[in-house]
Amino acid sequence: MNPNHPANNVERKGDYLEGKNIWLGITGSVSCVETIGLTRELLRYGANVTIVANRAALELVGEKALEFACGKPIIKEITGQVEHVIAGHEADLLIIAPCCATSLGKMVNGIGDNPPMLVALTCIGAKTPMIVAPAMDRNMANSEIVQKNMKTVGKFSTIVEPIMVEGKAKLPSKERLVAEVCKIAGPKLLRQKKILIIGGGSSEPIDDVRVITNNSSGFMAKSLAETAFSIGAEVDMWLGNTTYNTGEWINITRFRTLNDLKKLVNSMKKYDAIIVPAALSDFVPEYTKGKIDSTKAITLKMKKAPKILGSIRKKHKGPLYSFKLGSNIKDNELLKKAKTLLKNSDCVIANHSDAMGSESSKAAIVDKNNTSWITGTKNKLSRAILEKIAAKIS
Repeated sequence: MNPNHPANNVERKGDYLEGKNIWLGITGSVSCVETIGLTRELLRYGANVTIVANRAALELVGEKALEFACGKPIIKEITGQVEHVIAGHEADLLIIAPCCATSLGKMVNGIGDNPPMLVALTCIGAKTPMIVAPAMDRNMANSEIVQKNMKTVGKFSTIVEPIMVEGKAKLPSKERLVAEVCKIAGPKLLRQKKILIIGGGSSEPIDDVRVITNNSSGFMAKSLAETAFSIGAEVDMWLGNTTYNTGEWINITRFRTLNDLKKLVNSMKKYDAIIVPAALSDFVPEYTKGKIDSTKAITLKMKKAPKILGSIRKKHKGPLYSFKLGSNIKDNELLKKAKTLLKNSDCVIANHSDAMGSESSKAAIVDKNNTSWITGTKNKLSRAILEKIAAKIS
């Protein structure tokens, strides 16, 4: 790739695929128009992307557009360079997206009559990790033979299920696909580890229609969950109020009140580590049944809310990381408050209230022995937190 090509200058989101050779096979589904964005998203994580397309795909998406996306010529035919053989030696992962129904059948029956299928058969033989993302008409996807073929292909690859909307089995988002690529071809720091993230804000009812809540955006929890998934973890997320949408590939259970959360804790399964960036209510208002008359002034009676960390610690003996938010206090005061949480936490992440709703933060990672400050994006902070956990449980 020419060093001055725009593909070399995409805005980076991470380094999970740094130095990895990702081969992208494109087949004849109309959703192949989405692969330009998918290619760029792979580049944002450091991947070296090689595109292999069949004739049907190139009737739907332009060759030059694909070449522009990855920054180098695509493979549209097999030449004396035996490109499919090279894939078996070079590819760290092959993703076929979209994979049409015909291509599913060809893989099952060992038919290599076009470049993507030849590359696929070679990678199957070479035990190269594979991701297959089917996309087609809903009725076609639901047919017995296609379902059978998907099940067979799933024996030698990871199937990313299509999204069923508008009568179509559509290609999942580029973020979803890249998350799967990162999980399989990336660092694997938390491979097969079960991580629980508790995030978002809680709400406490005043009456049947009104609540008291807070300004938590849930971005830190989103970042932690998606980052943990990308480095190999099996992630569960308990999520309260949030202004950000977490990736649909994360297993999410919603809660509203502290009582809802307490019930989840009481029935909690075993995890390797738990992280709690949630902004939970410090006070619970006295509840009034019905709707309080809005024509009169009211005084709310509040009682101190129970702390959830102690309940979690009783059930979970592994790493437990909590967060402490300070407002209008100096760093040394913030650290002092954070250290009080070490009674029930192995580590506390302390930051100031200006971090709420922001995608960046200055935060201290505090444990019983050390304090380290990190300034930058919350994704950077998430990576640091998860690397610290990985060092303890790997």
